[in-house]
Formats: sequence, structure tokens, C-alpha cells
Amino acid sequence: MKEKFPKVSLLIVNYNGGNVLKECLKSLENVDYPNFEVVLVDNGSSDDSVDLVKKFERQNTRLRPVSRRDFGGQAKYKIRLVESRSNLGFSGGNNLAFKYAKGKYIVLLNGDTEVEPDWLTQLVKFAEKTPNVGVFASKIMFFDNKNIINSAGGLCDLFGFSPLRGTFDKDVGQFDRPDMVFYAHGAAMMIRRAVVEKIGFLDEDYFIYHEELDFCWRAWIAGYKVYYVPQAVAYHKLKQRSFYAPETRAKRQFLVKKNRISTLIKNHKSLSLLIVSLMVNLIVSIGEILVYGFNKDFETPKGTFQAYIWNIKNFKKDWEKRKKVQKLYKADEKYILQRMKKFPVAIDIFKGLLSGKYSLPL
Repeated sequence: MKEKFPKVSLLIVNYNGGNVLKECLKSLENVDYPNFEVVLVDNGSSDDSVDLVKKFERQNTRLRPVSRRDFGGQAKYKIRLVESRSNLGFSGGNNLAFKYAKGKYIVLLNGDTEVEPDWLTQLVKFAEKTPNVGVFASKIMFFDNKNIINSAGGLCDLFGFSPLRGTFDKDVGQFDRPDMVFYAHGAAMMIRRAVVEKIGFLDEDYFIYHEELDFCWRAWIAGYKVYYVPQAVAYHKLKQRSFYAPETRAKRQFLVKKNRISTLIKNHKSLSLLIVSLMVNLIVSIGEILVYGFNKDFETPKGTFQAYIWNIKNFKKDWEKRKKVQKLYKADEKYILQRMKKFPVAIDIFKGLLSGKYSLPL
């Protein structure tokens, strides 16, 4: 018998995000879906995040709600705080949170988001009607300008470049219909638990960036679809990001590039296409280094060099992961490639840099 309101587990990974986390948890109080829990992993924060979350935490193993004066009365949802002694990153933190999750559906939710009251209801409603869909993307708007799109799902080309669909565009209804997308933005994405149990969860070697692309690619490989649900709306606070996940430009370059290359190595079935995609990445990286050099930025390219060195040193490890991923193949490779852009997105990105739409590092 089908449950009317199947349980949903919201996974939130926090690292020194107390300044935005409080508002995120408050927005969840207004969510109208009646059956969800929150599993919050704190990655060794040094701010007041843990004290804040403990006001929500259950007092015994039954996870009974506690009174919260700061947030207006009695808890409307269950929450469990899991404290990590070290920073496991987005991937490791979510993997740890999943161990405590009980839901039929698993949601990755950034602590620097706020959601509409019917956000979760819309996701579950769509999911219950589409059993062949494994991953669901929210419509994510910029919090500081709610008319500007952060993500209407994600795109990916054959070479692993994966911009968010519609990002920085004004919302004029162009993405108001449910649609297949290649991946869901990890800031607010929902996954069937059965998919995680079949293909595994996030690759902890990624730490952060491209982990949701890698996961969704594996979902396609295993025969699932990824859909964008425009009625499920969340808001992303990217202006406060420096407080939520401090990073240097070089470190970001390192993580983005090493993770993109790992994703290609693991998931492309065709060896010839894999080789071509790696060569395209190398050419684009050389172009980026020249741009940085022209702008007298000699620090950021260090991340690019470090990424290629890491991938060379860890090639054997990635190849072992590839063998496991390739065993998941149920979909026809041509079908997956049809979901990807043929024209290199990197060219569009360079055009965006010239026009001022984007800024480095991406």
C-alpha cells in the first residue's frame, strides 16, 4: 500500500554556517509537508553553530521534539545533530548524515538556503507520480534577488563542463515546466533512497564541487532519470558564502578541476570519448592559465597544476572506481550522451567572461 506521506530525510552539512543556518532551520518550520526529519552534520565548526542546533536537538534516542523559545514554540520536525571532529566536506558530511537517515526520499539541502512552504510537498508529489525518476532538482533562486535564477537544474557537455541551467537569468517563466536535466544542484536536490542503495552515495574524494554531477551521471548510467521540478522553490544565499565555506581561489580551482577529471574517468563508457574529453579539458586549462597570466594572477593557476598532479597520482584509484561504475550500466550510452550538450560549454563560458556575465574562477 502506498504511503500518503512517505518519510523524507533532509541532510544538512554545516561548517561555521551559524549566521545563515538559523534562518534555514526557521524556514523549515513553515514547510507544510507533514513527515520529514532533519539530519544535520556539523563538520567541526568553531563558531556557535553547534549551540544553535542543540536548541533543535532531541533529548533522547526517541528524538522527541524540544521547546525552542528562539524559534517560536514546539518543533514541527525531528532533527538529529551529528558532530564530526573534522571537516569531512560536503561529500563526506552527507555520507555521514545518510547513515542516520530513515526516509524513503533523501534531500541534500544547503544550510545557506531558505525554502518555500510547499517546496518539499511539490518534490514528493512529483516523485510519487514518476517512479522512473531517481533524482529531483529544485528551482533555486538567488536569495538577494528573488527574480534571478540560480539554478533550473544542471547542464553538462561531453567534456564534463557543467554550468547550472538559467543561472543569472531573470525569471520570466522560461523554466516553469518540469523537464529532464542532466543533474540537480546539490543546494536543494531530492533522491530516492533506492537509488543511493543501488549506486552508492557521494564520492568522498571530491570533498566539495561536482559531487552532485558525478552522482546524477551514475544515476543515468543505472537507468534512472533526473527531473527539474519548477514548483519546488528554494532560495540560495551566495553572498554569505564566504562565511559558510571559506576557500581560496587556488583551492577552488584545484577541487573543481580534479573532480571534473575524476568524473570523466569514472563515467564515460567510450575510451575514445574519454581521451578526447581529457584533451579538451587540458586545452581549456591552458587557455585559463593564459587569461590569468594576462591579468597578472599567478596564484590561481597553482590550483590547476595541483589538480592535474593529483589526478595523475590517483589515476589508479579512479580507474578502480571506474570499473565499479561501469558495472552499473543499464542505460544505452547513446541515450546518456543525448542528454548532454555536444558543443563545448567552455566556449559559452569564455563568451560569458568576455561579456561580464561570469567572472573567474568559475
